[in-house]
This record gives sequence, structure tokens and C-alpha cells, in this order.
Amino acid sequence: MNKILYLVSFIFLLALTHAFNDDKPKKIPASLRFLNGRPYEGFRGHRLRLPKEKLELIESKYDEANYTFWYSQTLDHFSSDTRRWQQRYFYNGENYKTGGPQFLNIGGEGPESYIDVVYPELPALIWAKEVNAMMFSLEHRFYGKSRPFGFQTVPALTYLTSKQALADIAEFIHAMNLKFNLQNPKWVVFGGSYSGALSLWFRQEYPDLCVGAVGSSAPVEPVIDFYRYLEVCQNSLFNNGSYTCGSEIQKGVKKMVEYSYDDSKRQYLSLLFQLQPSLESTPMDYKTLQNLYSSIIGNFMGAVQYSRVNAGGYKTGLSIPDVCGIMDDMTKDPLDKLAIVNKYIFENSYGQPYTGLDYSYEEEVQFLKDVNYYNDDLDASSSRSWIWQTCNEFGYYQAGSAGNHSIWGTSMPNNINIDLCTDVFGSQFNIDYLKKVTSDIRNTRGGALGYSATNVVMPNGDLDPWHALGVYNQTNTQIPYLIHNTAHCADMEPPADNDAPGLKIVRTLILQNIKNWIGLTFNSINNIEVKNVEKVEEIKKNPSDDLKVSRVFEVPKKFNSEMIKNKDTTIKKNIGMVHGLRAPKVTSNDVVTSDSDITIGYIEQKLDHFNVSDIRTIQQKYFINRKFNQNKSIAFVMIGGEGPAEPKWVTLETLPMIELAKEVGADIYQLEHRYYGDSHAPNDDLSTTNYQYLTSKQALADLAVFIKTMNAANGYTNPQWITFGGSYSGALSAWFVELYPDLAVGAMASSGPVLAKTDFYEYLQVVQTAITSYSPDCAANIKAGFKTMQTKMMTQAGRDYLNKMFNFTYPWNSGVPVDGMDVQSFFSNVYSNFQEPVQYNNDNTNVFASGYGIKDICSIMLNSSNDVITNIVQVSNYLNTMGGNPSGPIQTSNTYKETVDFYNSCSYSNGGSDAKSWLWQTCNEFGYFQSSDIGYNLFESSCNVNVFINICIDIFGTQFTRDTIDQNIRRTNNFYGGNTNYYGSNVVMAYGSHDPWHVLGSYVQDTKRNLHSYLINGTAHCADLYPPRDSDLPDLTLKRQLIKANLLSFLKL
Repeated sequence: MNKILYLVSFIFLLALTHAFNDDKPKKIPASLRFLNGRPYEGFRGHRLRLPKEKLELIESKYDEANYTFWYSQTLDHFSSDTRRWQQRYFYNGENYKTGGPQFLNIGGEGPESYIDVVYPELPALIWAKEVNAMMFSLEHRFYGKSRPFGFQTVPALTYLTSKQALADIAEFIHAMNLKFNLQNPKWVVFGGSYSGALSLWFRQEYPDLCVGAVGSSAPVEPVIDFYRYLEVCQNSLFNNGSYTCGSEIQKGVKKMVEYSYDDSKRQYLSLLFQLQPSLESTPMDYKTLQNLYSSIIGNFMGAVQYSRVNAGGYKTGLSIPDVCGIMDDMTKDPLDKLAIVNKYIFENSYGQPYTGLDYSYEEEVQFLKDVNYYNDDLDASSSRSWIWQTCNEFGYYQAGSAGNHSIWGTSMPNNINIDLCTDVFGSQFNIDYLKKVTSDIRNTRGGALGYSATNVVMPNGDLDPWHALGVYNQTNTQIPYLIHNTAHCADMEPPADNDAPGLKIVRTLILQNIKNWIGLTFNSINNIEVKNVEKVEEIKKNPSDDLKVSRVFEVPKKFNSEMIKNKDTTIKKNIGMVHGLRAPKVTSNDVVTSDSDITIGYIEQKLDHFNVSDIRTIQQKYFINRKFNQNKSIAFVMIGGEGPAEPKWVTLETLPMIELAKEVGADIYQLEHRYYGDSHAPNDDLSTTNYQYLTSKQALADLAVFIKTMNAANGYTNPQWITFGGSYSGALSAWFVELYPDLAVGAMASSGPVLAKTDFYEYLQVVQTAITSYSPDCAANIKAGFKTMQTKMMTQAGRDYLNKMFNFTYPWNSGVPVDGMDVQSFFSNVYSNFQEPVQYNNDNTNVFASGYGIKDICSIMLNSSNDVITNIVQVSNYLNTMGGNPSGPIQTSNTYKETVDFYNSCSYSNGGSDAKSWLWQTCNEFGYFQSSDIGYNLFESSCNVNVFINICIDIFGTQFTRDTIDQNIRRTNNFYGGNTNYYGSNVVMAYGSHDPWHVLGSYVQDTKRNLHSYLINGTAHCADLYPPRDSDLPDLTLKRQLIKANLLSFLKL
């Protein structure tokens, strides 16, 4: 028995030894050569690729052993854990003189080297010599040979965080102060790329331990969707390469995608790129192709990121001029040129002949799941460590979601990055986890806009995609500098004769600031203009005193009860645009206010409330019900949203709002939203020029004028108005009491999305959760259906099957190219069939009151007699019967152009005006684009936000780039406070847990402000606004009672 135990122990120890022996890892997957902006050897690994003669000179002059040391570092700085580990550092004191400063090069996501403290051409070494500084370089935990554990298991990696790394630096500085008996230490910390962010954060969090910090190309803004990376790459290629270069890349990428979908042309791709294995012998799935695309596009990412940086091969090659030189050759096909670039980059990066490209996603996952260290390849374990940090703290995922008809196409969704976290580290590392950890880092350290520290210099190169995550807030001691025509960490590399002028300036700037920090000199040299700094425009609020009473006109025709009959029309499903407050259902037992008590009128509104010189006006429709008036000057107003004003909201007496109006003697109003329904734009003109007056701010001013006008017209004394709204108008209701608290005593906001958001991927998360909670089998069948559809989309036989099943408007027949935008448009149209049944599930509104909900679609999806795709088609057909049985075969839209053509044709005469007007508001203020970029989900990689941005551009103009839309959304959230800084009082907000829009709601509870928010379990969109039923869920009944009590508390009765 003892012999067996000994043998087992010996085998275990042998395996343990093997884990960090000199064995090499498996073959490096091609995708890791440049993954998410990081080369395999690390962000600055190329700095170690010195010319042979220089490397030999350094090795002959400096013995590495004399500069290499180890420090016994604390494992966990934030607990009572006493374990320690050996952290490698390098030290050179040859330039030091008593009283001199201490320079610390902070290690990043790769191995450090003694070259960082001895190579005399490095700027930090030049400055160290000039100011007599000690030179240290501290390797980051879990990188290189600084290994707290012998393996990189997930439990071990929980100790790999930037917070622990910053604490490592702090402890190390304390230890060196003691070791060298430094009485008046003056530490200056340096870093580039990730370690540049560490440098800036260290100065921010430990200002007592260092006198200053230099953070070069430092991405201090954690972000999941780093779409701006590829956007900067595109701009740099156009501006510093050529228009031809960018255009040819676009053509090549488009052709690569088309060929990968074409059975007859895959062999050509395989031969052209020497794919291993060939595409035609590989089972096709989305991740396989996405990995292939990202490997090819990565060649250009690296060429831009390090363009002509004075280190490694980038000094004379591998840069924008070189790849554009290839792409500018118009004698070759664009796709062929992508292959030439791919071969050129490989051979000149690795100094060996190109032997082919592997593209397996699964091989990438298995490589990254390897928990071993390899002394013969320190970069292998570094790849796992860095992917862990992106999944656990930073994101930084370079997805192709910038829109703008990017040269990279739609071939790189964020799904694959999120899935990589899940596949490598476990199911808990999903989109929700990423959202939380990136938010935590941003909130703790301020991000790019909120970073604040003293004595910091922050250089960035404008060619470098990472500059988009840099800091540009400037004070006298917080100095950003954007260097024209330079790339990643260029200022940290040795000076060269061909350095850009700004590069020379910034090195001088850094040295002078260092001298200021250590007390050698003091020069006010920092008043340098910073280029490309985004300025957030402040929007001045307009008090109601500036808004004048207006004229009203009653229409001759009185209200007709025919107007409130239950109607349901089939609205064209536009991709990712499920929204709106549906009208309540009228039953035979309901009491409806008689025609004689209802007035319809129009009020004359200024087109632009905020321009006194603009006298143009529009006519805005309203309804009044004064049946319950008790001369108390109490009024309720239902705010119109993104559709026609619905008379039921002022006539159906079983509505909670009208029941309350009866009780308190209130007049009831409804004001239609400008540009919607019968409240037309000037001259019925739906141009971008006219749309500039369609904003939530103008709509709220309309309501303010309306209330003041009604007060005057009806002789209200000390009027008490309560605003009501649902969906978008629910947000308007909440916002109104923020802006005009003098005109309303309170507000009811149902399902109001008060947070604007470009990529509203959370929508489909809620859809998935709601369906799964009802029936896991139903959800599984939906997932299997979308996966099968995506697989079939990649072969002609599969597309022929889909053509037949979905009856495409433009069939993908043999020879018809497959475009990525079309594919995403089709899938979004299909998943919208599952969005509506969830959003309006069991709402007491027309057809949804008794069908078309989760139960109904799942009964179809659970039909075991059919295959899953047949069931999905039947769900689509079922929803198309909502407005009655179709007269002919139901077709499915499968092209992006159809959506663009629809919006371009919208007018008041054909009934499309409301759809176009809402699209404008989403592009101009709110976003709310419902993508499937959420990692593993029921709908797979169906549609990313790229498509929606492109629609904004194609309908409203090229100015609606992703950057512009994001800026507009930031402006909206800053103005209204978003969902965490909402500043209104006397407000009730209510949301349904099954309603996808509840994610954008506010749940701030503040009794001092009389601010209440309720999440109603099991209900959907605006359920609390509809008439009660015996079948209502208990929580809905309870919350309606609480809402009523809150609303009564706003009134003085």
C-alpha cells in the first residue's frame, strides 16, 4: 500500500515539475499572433528584438545575473493571508548618486527583461543618467517568471488583478526604501500600454509613494465593446496610407466573406491563404469563420498600432506604408492582396517562411485553457494571463461594431470575445460579469473622463488605436499629449532621426516634468494645447417661465366612439426595433366615456421653443375628458409617445388612471407627441433638416406650454397636474418633473427607459431569461433552431432550404453573393418574432390580452412533430396573423437594402412616418438598438449593433457615425441623469420583470424626494397602466395599490 502511495506521489510530483519545465507549449494558434490588439509577445515585446550587433554588445557588457533580483512579495494584500511568493525585478544603480531619484519601470502583460534597465538608448535610461537615478523594473505578477503559483488555474488567477499589482508596487517601493536606506525617496513610475495605465493609476491611488508618473498609450477606460479600435485603424490607413489602400482592404474583406459562404470558392480561399485544414474539409460554424476573419484583419491592426515605432521590425517595415504599398498595387485582386499582406507580416515578424494559417477557434480555446508555465516560451502563459485580465477587469474587445460602413465589414462581432471568456474560464464569465467588472473599474478609477491626479504626463500617438481609451483632461500638472503621426508607446523607444516633431517635444516635456517633480527645476511648460479633446456640451435648462401660453383650436367634429374599437394592424418589423405602448383592450363589460364628454383639439406650438427668433409653428393634437371634473383644478395628462395618440387612454373608464381621476375629480388630457400621428412635421417634410426639431427636449417644452395654456383656458387655480406615460412616454413623464417641477405635482412613469444606450444587448438577455424561465425546452429548441439556421446559411444547399422555408423576398439562389449585412438583417427579422411575445406577454392590450405571448410561441416551438426550423417559421407565420389572416404567402425580408428602402419611402400618406420618426429619435438621442452581442445566447451571433448604425447613416446622413451617436447618448444621459442620477421628485416608476425595457429603468428609492420605483414580478411592458383583470398576477395587483397610494400622496385633497 505504501509503495502505491509513493508511486502516485512520484507521478504527481513529476507532473508538477513538468508544468514549469523547459518544455515548449503546443503550436501557437494564428489568432493569438495578434489578439484584441495584443501581439503574442506582449504589447511591448518587440522592444526586445534588438539588432544582432546591439544585442551582442549589451550581453558582452552587462551580465544579466548582476541585474536580476527577487523580492518576497505578499500574495494577497487585502486579507490576512500571510503567503508570499518570489517576484522578479531588475536593478541598475550605475547612474545613481546620493539624493538622486528612483525610476521604476512597471511591468505589463508580458515578461520583463534586464534590457529595460541597461539599454542606454532607451529614453528612461537617458533621463536616469541625466538626473542620477536608480533604475528598477518590476515584473508583473503571473507574467514571465514572477509566478505566485506553479499553475494558472482559475482559483490561482483570482489573485491576478490590477489592484493586487498596484499593491505589489507599493510594497516593493517600501521595501526598496528600506533596502537602500533612502531617506528622501523620489520615485517616478513609468509604463506603456497596460502598464502605462498601471502607472497612472498608481499615482492616483498611492500619491504618497511616488512624486510623478508617466503613462504612455495608457488605456484607462475599461470597455467591453472597444469598437473605436478598428475605427482608428480605418482612419489611420486612409489618412496615413491612402484612400486606395482602405478601399482595397474593404473590397478584399467583402470578397473574403462572400467566398467563405460559397461552396465553390472555399477551395480558392484555402489555397490562397494556405489554410490548415482547408475550409472545404472543415465543418462550418460562425466561430470558425470569425476566427479566420480576425486573423486576416489582425495583420492590419498590428501594422497600424506599431506603425514605424522605433523598435523591432517596425523600424523599417510591418507598418502602414508597407501594407498599403501592397494594397495600392492595382494590378492584383483585393482578396489576393490580403493574402500577400498575411504572408508578408508573418515572414517579417518571425523571420521564417510562411507555412500556412490555422484558424480553429477550438484550438485557440485549448491553448488558452493550458494552465502550465513553459520556461522556453514565457509568452504562452502570458496569453492566458492577459485574457484573464480582459475577462476579469477590462474588456478591451475590438469588435467590428462601429458601423460607418466599416472597411472591416460586420465579420467581427463581440460575441466571439465574450464566448472566449466563457469557454476558457467558465460559464460565470459571461456578459453580465463583464458588464459588472468593467463598470466597477470605471467607477473606482474614473475612466478616461473621470481620471484625476497630479504630476502625470500621458502621451498618446494619434495613429495608435489605443489612444481612444486615453485621458485628455488637462490641468497644470495632469498633462496629456496627443502626438501626431506616431503609434503605440513610440515615446518609450529609442530616439531616431526620423521621429515625428511631436515625439521629440513630448520627450522633452517628460524630462522637464520629471525635473520639476524631483525638485531640480520648476518651469511652467505645460500649457500645451491638446488636440482632439472631446468637449461635452452643457445643455442649459429652460424654466417654464420662458414658455408662453399658446392658442388652441377645437375641431368641429366631436369624438366618435368608433375611434376606440379594438384594432390590431401588422406593423412592419424593422430590425431590432421592438418598442411602443400598445392601446388597452376594450371588453363588452367596460364603461366608455360618452362622445359628448370628449373634446378633440389642436394647440399651436412653436417649432423651436429655444430660439426666440424662430416664429414657425406646428399644430399638435390633444384630447380632453372633463366628465369627472369637480372644480378642484386637478388634471391628469397622458403623454403621447412614438405613435398616434390613442383615444382609449382618456375614455376607457376601467383604466387605473381614469379610476383615480373619478376618485379625485380630475380632468383627463392626452397630448400627442410632435411629428407623430396627426401632429405633423412642418409641410409633412420628414427630412433630416426638419427632424432636428424632433427631440425629447422640444416635446417636454410642448407639454409645458400645453399645461400653461390649459391652466389659463380652464381657469385653474393652484393647479395640480400629474403626468402619466408608458414606454418612451413613461421616460418623458419622469423627465418632465425634472425640468418643470413648477408645472406638475407628480409623475407616473411606466416602463420608462430613462437610460439611453447605444447597444441595448440586454434586451435579448431578458427575452432569453423570460422564455427559459417559462420552458427550458422551448428555449433549447429556439437555440437549436438558430444554430441550425446559421449552419445552413454557410452552404448553398442550406440556403436553398432556408429559401424554401422562409420564402425570402430576395432568395439566396446559386451564384447570388451572400453579404454579411443581409445575413444579420435576416436573423434580426427572425428573432423579432420572439421579442414581441415577451415584451407584451399577457398585457391587457388587444391581441396580447389572450394570445401571442410566451405560452403561445412556446406551444409552437415544443411541437415535436416538426423540426426546429419549421417551428420557427410557424412562429413567424403565427405573429403575422395578428392583424388578420394574410391574403397571400408570407415572405421574410432577408436584405439590408429592404430596410433602408422602407425608411426612405416613409411618409404621412403611406403610414410610415411614425416608424421613421422613432428611428430618428433613436439615432439622435437614445440608441436602444437591440443587438445579440451578448455571448452565448438563444439567438447566437445573429446581429450586432453595426447594422443599426449603418441604417442611421443611410437614412439621415454620414454624420451619424457610432462616435456621434455615442456622444448624443452621453449628452442625453448627462442632461436627464440616466438611471442612477435621476434628480426628479414626486415620481412613481414601475417596470415588469419580463419586460426587456426594465433594464434601462431607474430603481432609486428616495423617501425624501418621494421617489418610488417598483419591479413587478412576472409582468411585461406597462402592465400596470392597463385595466385590471381577475387573472392578474398577485404582485401586479399589489403594485397597482401602492402606485395609487403614491399618486394620492402627491395631491393636496
